[in-house]
Parts: sequence; structure tokens; C-alpha cells
Amino acid sequence: MTPSTTRQQLTTVGPGTVRLARIAAATFSVGMAAFAAIPLAEVLEGPPGVRVAIGVALITALTGCYLWLGVRAVLGRNARLDLWVLVAMTALNVAVPFAGGASWLSLGFMLPFAFAVTLAGRPAWWGFFAAIVLNVALAVPQELNWVLFSGLQSLLTAAALAGLTIFATLLSELQRTREELARLAITEERLRFARELHDVLGHNLSVIAMRTELSMRIPSAQRSRLHGELTEIHDIARRSLHDVRAVVKGYREMSLEKELAGVRKVLESAGVKCDFADLPSSVSAEVSVALAWAVREAATNLLRHSDATVCLLGVESEDDRIRVTVANDGVRQGAAAARAAGVEATVGGSGLAGLDERLAQVGGTCDRHLEDGWFTLSLDVPSRALAASLTSATGDRK
Repeated sequence: MTPSTTRQQLTTVGPGTVRLARIAAATFSVGMAAFAAIPLAEVLEGPPGVRVAIGVALITALTGCYLWLGVRAVLGRNARLDLWVLVAMTALNVAVPFAGGASWLSLGFMLPFAFAVTLAGRPAWWGFFAAIVLNVALAVPQELNWVLFSGLQSLLTAAALAGLTIFATLLSELQRTREELARLAITEERLRFARELHDVLGHNLSVIAMRTELSMRIPSAQRSRLHGELTEIHDIARRSLHDVRAVVKGYREMSLEKELAGVRKVLESAGVKCDFADLPSSVSAEVSVALAWAVREAATNLLRHSDATVCLLGVESEDDRIRVTVANDGVRQGAAAARAAGVEATVGGSGLAGLDERLAQVGGTCDRHLEDGWFTLSLDVPSRALAASLTSATGDRK
């Protein structure tokens, strides 16, 4: 079986598989407790007395600790109490040989198993092998062949029990991880939908509002000009409907060139003089899309929150980084402090926050600042998207 086949099978693990693995591990662990009958029978063969009572009590207590830790490990439950139970089990394991006779070695797998499933990491490994060594040392007075056989049997039995229990635990953890990933995927999709819907409708509605305001100022005598403005508004509304449907389906794509041309046309229609520098042709597709959203958001903020007459777009290239600045001279004094802190005047301020997330996904950053009545949005992005930076506030993107 190839590794890819194994991974494919593990990804199909469901609650039923996890339940079956737990039942198998629990059944095996509980069933192995029946070996306690061997030393109990040897103890009970002796004359009734205190030694018999102590032997029965020690063997019963040791088996009880084993079952407690084994079942809790299979169920994936752990608590500080389990460490105290493990300490008590170690003490019982040391005391049993002096009261249970030579057959106590049939229980030699219990303590190593308990260390393996109760502790984690290196302590579990050290505890497992230390318990094996302890049992062999306690059995030294017995015949060498019996000691070696029992030690090997305890090692293999404890390893098999621990492996089955840990495997059931890992399957349970895998199932929980898959459920969590499903929840995160849903959250990520909701955030994507909300962010893109805000960006699409926010920009288009701002343009419609601006053009409607311009249309209201056109004299009634200029009917042809009014008709042209209404036609533009109608086209933007239809395009908005198309964009919303594309966002819902998740198929919306952005073109930096088209976006720059559209932004220039809208701003110039609003009486804003535009001076845009040419962007490098080496920009990757991912970075180009992120910049397209950034330019759209900058234009939306300009239309909503400024009285700009000039909009400048500058480009600087250095090594494998590109710095794009979008500046306008229309800062309103009442909203200056809010925008200087990077907070939109719109409800929730999700536009610039979404812009930060988009740029972060391609390894870029976004800064904004005010100076002498100019508001500047600075975008620093790599010419190629960085695979290690494809992260957002909700998870990884690939």
C-alpha cells in the first residue's frame, strides 16, 4: 500500500470507524485483565490468612488501576488524578511480587502499558521501558528462562495494547480535526463572501450615488447628456447584479488593467484629475488581483469620504518588491483622525480591514497616513506571491 493510498483511507475515517477502533481497544484491554486470575489462583491456594488477603487486595488493586487508566485512555479522557493512579499502580506493582508468588509476572504488561497511555512524548517511552526493566529486576530470584520469557511476553503484550489504544486515540483526534477543518472552511467561505460582497457593492453603489448626484445637476435642456448618465447608471446596476451572482458562485475574477481603467473613468467623471503611473508587467496573477481590489477600495473611499480634486497613483520597484501609493487631496477635517487610524467612516469599517487580509494573503502590507491635507494609501507587495504568506486571519489558502 502506497503512502498516498494510506492518506486517502485515513481521510475517509468517520465516526463509525472511530467507534469501532475504540470498542476494539477497550475489549482487548479489558479482556487482558483476565490474566489476573492466574496469580489470584496461586495466592488462594495457600493457607487462609493475612498473606492471602494482602495478596488478593494487591492484585485486585493493581488490576483496577490498569482498567481505570486503560479505559480512560481509550475514551480520550485524562486528568491530574490519572497521574496519582499511575504512581499508586507503580507502588502496587513493586509490592505484588512479595505477596502474589511467581505467577505475578503474568501481569507484567500492565505497568508498561499504563505508562505508555497515560504519559505523552518522551516520558511515556522512558516510563514504558523503565517498567519493563523494573519487572525483570523484581523477577531475578526466579528461574532465568522464566524471567526472560515473561519479560518478552510483557514487552510484546504491553506494546500491542498500547499501540491499539493510541491508534484509537489518534483516529478520534483525526475525526475531531476533520470536523474543525470543516467548520473553519465554512467560516472562511462566509468571510470571503462578506468581504467580496462589501467590496463589490460598496464600490458600485458609491459610483451610482455619485453619478445620480451629477445627473440631478444637469439642466433639463441637456436631455441627451442626462440620458447618457442614466444609461451609465443602468449599466453599473446591471454589472453589480452580475458581480453579486459571481461572488455567490465564487467565480469572480479581477483584472488590474480593467480596474485601473474603470477607476480612472469613474474618478474623472466625478471631476477628479487622475495621474496614474504604469505598473510593471512582471506582477504575478495573485498579486495583480490583490492590487486590483486595493485600487477599487481606494477609489471607493475617495468617492465616499473625500472632496478630492486630484488622485495620484505612483509605483516604485525595488528588488522583488513593488510599492504602490494612491494619494488624494480631498481630506475632510472632520474625518481626518478616523482615517489616519485606518478606520472607515462606513459601518463596521470592513473595507480597509478586508484589504489588509487580501494583501496579507500574497505577502503584502498596507499603510495609510495623512499629511498636509493629502490621504495616502501605501501598498507594499512582492512581484510574486509568497507561498509561505498565503495566510489570513481565518486560515491557510492554497
